[in-house]
This record gives sequence, structure tokens and C-alpha cells, in this order.
Amino acid sequence: MTRRSRVSVPIRMLLACSAACVLTLPAFSGEKKPAEPQPRADFTIPVGPLGYVAPSAFYLTSRLSCISLDFIDKDHLLFTFRVAGLMKRMPDEPPNDEDQTIRAVVLELPEGKVAAKTEWRMHDRWRYLWRLTDGKFLVRQRNELFLTDKSLQLQPFIHTDDPLENVQISPDRKLIVMETERKGENPQTVASLAGPPADPPPSDKPVQIYILQTDTRRVVARAETLNPVEIPMMADGHLMSIPANQNRWLVRFAPFKGEERTLTEVESNCHPTEETVSKDVALVMTCPRSGNDHVVHAVNLEGKTLWQQQWESRYIWPTFQLAQDGSRFAFSSLEVSHSIGTMDPVDETSIRGQTVGVFDIGTGHLKLVRNATPVLSAGQNYALSPDGSQFAILREGAIEIYKLAPAPAAAASNH
Repeated sequence: MTRRSRVSVPIRMLLACSAACVLTLPAFSGEKKPAEPQPRADFTIPVGPLGYVAPSAFYLTSRLSCISLDFIDKDHLLFTFRVAGLMKRMPDEPPNDEDQTIRAVVLELPEGKVAAKTEWRMHDRWRYLWRLTDGKFLVRQRNELFLTDKSLQLQPFIHTDDPLENVQISPDRKLIVMETERKGENPQTVASLAGPPADPPPSDKPVQIYILQTDTRRVVARAETLNPVEIPMMADGHLMSIPANQNRWLVRFAPFKGEERTLTEVESNCHPTEETVSKDVALVMTCPRSGNDHVVHAVNLEGKTLWQQQWESRYIWPTFQLAQDGSRFAFSSLEVSHSIGTMDPVDETSIRGQTVGVFDIGTGHLKLVRNATPVLSAGQNYALSPDGSQFAILREGAIEIYKLAPAPAAAASNH
């Protein structure tokens, strides 16, 4: 899998993204002092006895995946991590494979008892696991997607004939984005889909984008682009920002079926970046006229701005974890020693740490802040429970779990 650009992609059943769509992601951060003293962890689970060994410094800036941490439900965690050691070469293995063994462990809360464990052979170092609904997960092995749950058994879900370049899950887990790179002359095919798609497959650009319903695997939209991209999915559509007059931008919602509409207008010296944090709330990041920091607007589907904050540019490479009920999001970024522009190089000497904050979506209130150790540029070393009531983070040789007070009613009104 390749690195993706964060862009607004116009998708209306069949619509191509031009080369101008491809932009780099602006650096931003949300670490402000929380309003109340930080609590101690309610309980911790040491990870050394599970066979976990902290990854090397190589993972600090490589943005490769070797760890994941997720809530299965309020009583179980799924912790996966790379296990070092020699691996037997498989017959007919492609020469460019970078195999690794991933150990998956289901932990009972609060005592951390191992309820199930297994090992999976992964053929590269890109992301391999995504949380769905009802305790289910999507697992990627090369160009195949499997379903699993706390049994850790892999059930075939989707197979593609062409390389799988990107996978995304919508905030409510009802949609899956699959991006594949067509290698042959014939259009790429996606196996195991429910029913033939209504439109002919794209044919001009190498990367094919398919948006599928998670439960039926039916294709609801498709597009093509020159490079893999991230799509800010929201409800039954997606967001995009288009230029207006001077430094003004229109943030528009484009349903997969129906007419586009403008949600809000923002001022920005750069192309705004949209990050959806629930099925009907998105963060729109803009660049003010002076300085390198970014202004963050939380906007809902009715076009109302719920809150606005300024986030610092000395925090880079953001990742998110979302509560399924739309009440909270967890946000991680790496702190660097100086402000970083989009084209500036970053190495291990620039990075000071990885900070994770938990926000109430409806108010922007920063509920909890913790530093993750070891620092992982790919994230996935922290988790929010589906109802936003628990937060877990890998820190100082243990998984720390925090119980959070209920989110304000306004924050939970979007589920």
C-alpha cells in the first residue's frame, strides 16, 4: 500500500479526480491544556508478558504499521503487535514482500486475562486492521479483506485482482472505501460483491475507487484518480472544498445520490482539509493569513459551526480514533521541535513525542491528554470505546485504560 494524499475528491457515482486534487496534508495539532486535572489510569495491563517488545526507532518516522489497539466492546480489548523472528519463506512469494508476524490477543477487562490469541502472517508493513461495528474487524492480507471478531478467526470478505492501495471506513462504519491500482489493460474487478454495479467501471486513470456498503458489500459509488487519496465521508456522501472569491472556500456536502449543497464558507490561504469525526460532524482545517498554525472549524451537516480552535503547526502527522456513537474523537499527533512546512523534511531528531487528546465532538472540550510510548508515527497505539466512555493507550510498557464521564448531550445528539 502506498501513502495517500488528503484531498477533497468529487465523487458522484462516476467522477474523476484531476491531478490538481493531489495535495499534501497540512500539519496541525489540538493539544491544549484540558480544563480539569488529569486522572490516573483506572487500570493497567502490562504488555511484556504477552510477548510484546517495543518496535525499533525505524517506526518513529516510517509511518508503517506494527501495532493496533481497539475496543471490541466495553469488556474486551484487541491488541495486535509485531513479533520479531525469522520467517519461513512461502512458495511463489513475490520478491517485494516484506512479511511480518502479527500476534493478535483478546484481553478481558479489567484484569487483562487473555481470552484468545493467534498469529497472522502479513506480507507488508502497511495498515492491516480496522474496527467495524458490533465487535467486528476488517483484516487485510495483501489484496484480500477478511472479517474477524473476538474469536480471531478470519472469514473471507472481499478479494481484489489488482493491488489494494488504500482502505477507509466511514465514521459510522457503514461504508468501506477500497482503492486499487489497475495493472492490466482490462478494468479491475472486485470479487464477492453483491450484484453488478449500475455504472461501467472507470477506465482512464490507474487508481480505481469503490465505495461499498459494509453489510451487503454493494458498490454505492465509484471514481478514478491518478493517486490513492483519502475521502472525507459523511453520512451518505462526502465533503469537498472548492475555491470562491479571493481566499474564501465553499465547504460542500456531495451525497452519492442527490444534489450537492454548501455547508459553510471559510477563509484560508491554503486548500482546506476536511476530517470527518462522526456521521454528521467534520473538522475543517484552514490556514490563517499570518503564521503557520491552523484554524479548526467543527461543522455539522446543517452547516452550523459547533466550535472553533487554533491548532499549532509544530504538531504533525495526525491520526484519529472515533467513538461509534458520534460523541467523542481521539486525536494523535507528533510534536516536533519547530514549526514544519508541508515540504520540510522530518527525521527522528526533530520528534519530541506523541500526544493523544480525547475531545467531546459537540463542544470541542479536551477531556484527556496523554503521551504514548513508544512513539508511533502510524498511530493505532490508542483507542476509544464505541460509546466513548473508555480510552486506552499504550504507554510505558502497559496498556492504560481510563473511564470517562458521559459526553455532554449536545455532543451525542448526532448518533
